[in-house]
Amino acid sequence: MTPAEPLRSPAETWFQRTVLWPEETILWTGRPDIFRSLFFNFWFCIIGAFLAVFLVMLWLASSETGDVRLPEILLVLGTLWLLLSPFRYGWRAYHTAYFVTDQRVVILRKGLFRVHETVFFPDDITDFHVKRRAGNRGDIRLRLSKAKAPNPYQEDKEKWVSGRTGTISAWSGSSPFVMYNDGIWGAENISTAADALKKLTASSAK
Repeated sequence: MTPAEPLRSPAETWFQRTVLWPEETILWTGRPDIFRSLFFNFWFCIIGAFLAVFLVMLWLASSETGDVRLPEILLVLGTLWLLLSPFRYGWRAYHTAYFVTDQRVVILRKGLFRVHETVFFPDDITDFHVKRRAGNRGDIRLRLSKAKAPNPYQEDKEKWVSGRTGTISAWSGSSPFVMYNDGIWGAENISTAADALKKLTASSAK
């Protein structure tokens, strides 16, 4: 079927060739905002920076060096994992693509060895909330049925409602998301995405 707009990424081309059903029509496609994704769970990077400074100061203060032990290796690797969080999230956002068709919502994320596919059918989505941002970008937070929800934010209404997820997570601009496949996060043409979701959810109510 002809997509709503030209294909713009290898993920979208792959989706059309291997995932899209013959009778299915793409209503909207999008990707996370890569720049904004650099700040996703930004406190990881802050903690990693503190640990890195601490390790460097400890190394400079040590009078002699001995054999490197496993706990020290794990501590250094953990520090690097935290410190490089912006690049990890940016890489993951770059390899993530969102699709809303007339029959389902599909989120694709290319991993190192395979493509991860998350699918939500109309009956899985009990509600959704649109948070608009500048440049016609924004988030769509999906509230899912209890059987489908991958995390408690989407199953628990009190946590799902905007503003009830705590101050620290709200600062990151990511709450109540745990990862990009929790919903549509930081995508462009968010108004078109919301209209497409309305059509999709309305089809299940008929």
